[in-house]
Amino acid sequence: MKMDSFSDKLGLVLKTLVLSRTGLAAALNVDKSLVGRWVAGTVTPSEHNLAKLTRFVASRVDGFTMLAWEKDLPAFSRGLGVEAEEPAQFSAGPAGLIPPAIFQEGLRGAEMRAEAYEGFWRTTRPSSDVPGCYLRDITMVRRRPDGLMGWYTGVEGERFEGWSLLLGHQFFSIGWDPSHGTLMFAIFNGVARQKAEVVEGLSLANLRDAGSSPVCSACVMERVGELSGDTARDDADFDAQVRALDPLVPASAVPEEIRVHLARTVSDEVPGMMRMFFATSMARGPVLDPLDAK
Repeated sequence: MKMDSFSDKLGLVLKTLVLSRTGLAAALNVDKSLVGRWVAGTVTPSEHNLAKLTRFVASRVDGFTMLAWEKDLPAFSRGLGVEAEEPAQFSAGPAGLIPPAIFQEGLRGAEMRAEAYEGFWRTTRPSSDVPGCYLRDITMVRRRPDGLMGWYTGVEGERFEGWSLLLGHQFFSIGWDPSHGTLMFAIFNGVARQKAEVVEGLSLANLRDAGSSPVCSACVMERVGELSGDTARDDADFDAQVRALDPLVPASAVPEEIRVHLARTVSDEVPGMMRMFFATSMARGPVLDPLDAK
């Protein structure tokens, strides 16, 4: 018998108990971004967190046990005392939004090259609000079980989660912040064969002003760490790096090479236009010592 996804069941639990993701995170003493990833289906709880979640639901639903998660959705729903909702008649995943040929090409690209981008990254971009300063965030790139490149970004209380398609030397990313109901998009220049150490491109998101004004930013991403291979540990490391990050830094904290490169992305001929020309890209792999190359 086909089992429904854990994310479907957890979503039904939240609705049945009239509970927000933030409320569940507080009850389990975990970060709300982790609960968001459970609901989105990008990760599943560790054995420890699943046990805590089960005990929490059991305190509100008589007879609920760990075995409930193994049932199909109709049986799971009956255990909660509700009827299962009919599934939506459309695909909300990337395969339903992108032409199959392009989607499959992105999966092939990830299979061949995702390892070159997996890890922790620090993004630098000019601040739209404070002239002369720069904004930073932390991004984690990790191959997902479905073959896509997972994309997770955190800054100033916002956490975006999403996926990337690796097409040629560029990767195209979309992310969403469930707590604030907003999206972000990005196109980055990558590297051809090496393991990437620096990548750069353009991101499109919203300012945190009264009108949520859209803003396009030129970004440089530098690798700042490697994945451990343990999903729970990497999630915790990501959350710790985001919390420790100083998101707004003065120009003196940014290398001159990056400041000059970002300044060149704005066209003097076409005001407001940003471009990241591949011919002058900063994207590269490791810098080798001349002696190592011999």
